[in-house]
Amino acid sequence: MADAERYDAIVVGSGQAGGPLAIALATAGKTTVLIEREHVGGTCVNEGCTPTKTMVAGARVAELARRSEEYGVRTGDVSVDLAAVRERKREIVETFRSGSERSLAETAGLEFLRGEARFVGPKDLLVRLKDGGQRRLVGDLVFLNVGARPAALDLPGIDGVGARNSTSIMELAELPEHLLVLGGGYI
Repeated sequence: MADAERYDAIVVGSGQAGGPLAIALATAGKTTVLIEREHVGGTCVNEGCTPTKTMVAGARVAELARRSEEYGVRTGDVSVDLAAVRERKREIVETFRSGSERSLAETAGLEFLRGEARFVGPKDLLVRLKDGGQRRLVGDLVFLNVGARPAALDLPGIDGVGARNSTSIMELAELPEHLLVLGGGYI
């Protein structure tokens, strides 16, 4: 295994806490590396708060348009173009994500790695980089900000019904004819 590179701080995950923490540590003069497996911005920006609130806002506008006559406003037939709602959601997520990426890139003393980290010893991580390489990092401080993922349902027959999770449902281009929602998490 390669010799370990030493840092004052290693932050795994660039979500709502990880990105700002890495920036603060680097700004304070700590040698800092931030490792992200998938998307900068974490669950909130990419699969949670931002996309769901964007789609809910579209639904709210449709609801108000449908009820407009109650307010003395006449409109025509109201329909929802789910593909356009999805595209708007994607654009807003990309805007938030790219803004976070810019902040990371502009922070002096902060190294950003795209890859997946795992512990190989206390405060000792092996990072499999997206480009196929790997690096071994040791940090005086190691912070984990690894986000959330939807859990797969363990229900008999679920594989045969086209089940979606909180992330994949937001990628539909058309409304499903039938929908059953199991669970009530914040997303």
